[in-house]
Amino acid sequence: MVQRSLGFTLMCLVALWAIALPAFGISISCSYGEGEGFVSSSERFDLDRSTSMQNGIAIGSGGISQSLQASGTGTNNMAQSVSGSGYSLQDEIDSQGSLKVSRSSFASAQMAILSQGLAGSGSVNFAVQSNQGSAQAGQEASVAGGALASSQSLSVTAGVSAGQSTQMAGTSGCVVAKATGEENVMSAAGSFFGPGALSAEFVSSAAESASVGGAAAVDGVNWLNDGSFRAISSGSLGMGVSGLRDAGMGLGFFEVRVLNLELRGEQQGGAVSPGATSPSGASSGGGGYDSSYSLTGYRLNRKDAQLQLYLNSKNTPSGLTEESVRDAIAAAANAWDDAAAQNIFADGDAVKVDNSLQVDNPFTSTPVSDGYSVNGWWGLGSSYLGIARWWSNGQLSDGYYSITEADIWYNKDKQWTVDWNTAVGNGFVYDLQSVATHELGHSIGMGDIYSTAYGGTLPSSDPRTSDFEQVMNVYDGPQRALGNGDRTGVQKLYGTPLEEGMYLYVSSYPFV
Repeated sequence: MVQRSLGFTLMCLVALWAIALPAFGISISCSYGEGEGFVSSSERFDLDRSTSMQNGIAIGSGGISQSLQASGTGTNNMAQSVSGSGYSLQDEIDSQGSLKVSRSSFASAQMAILSQGLAGSGSVNFAVQSNQGSAQAGQEASVAGGALASSQSLSVTAGVSAGQSTQMAGTSGCVVAKATGEENVMSAAGSFFGPGALSAEFVSSAAESASVGGAAAVDGVNWLNDGSFRAISSGSLGMGVSGLRDAGMGLGFFEVRVLNLELRGEQQGGAVSPGATSPSGASSGGGGYDSSYSLTGYRLNRKDAQLQLYLNSKNTPSGLTEESVRDAIAAAANAWDDAAAQNIFADGDAVKVDNSLQVDNPFTSTPVSDGYSVNGWWGLGSSYLGIARWWSNGQLSDGYYSITEADIWYNKDKQWTVDWNTAVGNGFVYDLQSVATHELGHSIGMGDIYSTAYGGTLPSSDPRTSDFEQVMNVYDGPQRALGNGDRTGVQKLYGTPLEEGMYLYVSSYPFV
């Protein structure tokens, strides 16, 4: 048996090098069985001509041991899948640019471990996941127009786990950690658009219960940490923070979110994927394309919610008054209200001034939900224009998780105006109503329509990513009126007005 195993190892190595030289696709499969069970491994490589690779496989001693070293440039794809008794591991890397990978793994019929390090520039992404029965744990990351360095780990023993330590800088990027257990689902994600940097230290694990922990920072600011995960650990809860960034050559965007969902019986009425988008192909008209929208999978699930907004006017920048700020935010809220059948925001005084309500530190490591949706001013540094943080109770209705609170901070150190002509004539002065319209869109379930190449949800080839008539696209100047796609999106969430005294509200999950 030992001689046959060694012979198979040598045969794999010879076949690998003979095929790798002309840079053709390579597939390698092997298996090992003994009294305790059976384990198999399969690998697939699509390598650029410049890429060199050395892959070693040893079969015996209770399982399959593998090691890989690869480096090169161009377009490369590497994938590995391992299966044993009731478990599996998956690992995939895609890159366009330079790439260096080092990987080792051992798998028997009952357990498996994998350790991997990679570094690359250009566009790089990876996804790793371990599965055992219904338990899952995974990690993902990607960068476009930049560089990424990361180490990842996977294991299956009594339960599953996955981890990543990742640093990246580029024009955009994202990181994801996720876990599914018998009792709950947990996830964490962070992304940025526009030149910037992102780092993450995530660990996810699952058996009966799922757990995700760690930290994530954008441009050196730590937005997720142990306090973020503690804030949602007590039950079905979610929290997200998003904002507009000053990316040097223009405005960019960032978002982080964490979710803990208890798998109760009443929540089995349809899962939802964050970043769900509309079908394409709608006709264009004034205000861009009807199909140019994206939904986050969250909304105000209470019909005619009439969400009351509050303004704490402390630290209002010079040149603005309490009344002008209140009116600008109220006008932004009314733009969304007027496009939908339901009363999303409160009638009458959509924004109430109350300086007794807390505008807490958005950078705190111990975020707390107080039940009030407060707009206010804060020193956000040079990188951020506005930040929104929303909370969810994790309850699922018609395919949407419920938003229960949304706070918004505006950077008191930037130059602001409520005068349209001033904003149009000066690119360094920001229109408060335009920014508030975008941020309030996030607070009711509207997503950005940036492409996946920039940390968004849509493929780069999708025309919606270049439809700058939409408020939920990149801020490229003042825009107070909703585009056609913005209107279609909010009507998917809150119904389509027909005429005075009538409305059409679709209560079923709209994505098929």
